[in-house]
Amino acid sequence: MLITISRLESRYPDCDRMGIVHHAVYPVWIEAARMDWLTQAGIPFDLSQSLGLNPTMVELNIRYLSPASYPQTIRIETRPGLVAPKKLELLYTLRDEAGRTLSEGRTFHIWTGRDNRSCNVEEAFPDIYARLLKAAEKEEDPSEILSEI
Repeated sequence: MLITISRLESRYPDCDRMGIVHHAVYPVWIEAARMDWLTQAGIPFDLSQSLGLNPTMVELNIRYLSPASYPQTIRIETRPGLVAPKKLELLYTLRDEAGRTLSEGRTFHIWTGRDNRSCNVEEAFPDIYARLLKAAEKEEDPSEILSEI
C-alpha cells in the first residue's frame, strides 16, 4: 500500500494571536498531501488534466485532536482507503515533529471526466486504474504468513 509523507511548515499568517493554526488551514494541507499521493501513485496533476480526469472531492472530514502552532513542521501521512472504478477515498494523519497526532482526515472523491460527469476509470483509463490498484495493494504481513504455516 502506498503511504506518502508530506511535510509542510505552518505559516504565521495562518495562526491566531496565540500562534495556533486556524482550523480552515487543515483542508489546504490535506489537499497538498492528496496531490503528493496521486503524484507518487503515478497520476500527477498534469497527466490527469491532459486526460480530462478529475478526482472531484465530494466529502471532507477532519477530526482535530491537538492544535498545530507556529513555527512547526507538519508531517501528513496519506494512505488509500476505498479504491473503486468510480470512487477514491484517502485517509490522512497529521503529526508534529515529535510524532504527536494533531488531526485525522478523510476525503472522498468521485472520478469525473471533461464533462464533469461521473467517470468509470477502469473502463475509460485502464492504465490509470491499474496504477490506483497498485497503490492500494496491501502488502502481506509476514506474521500472518507464519501463522498460516
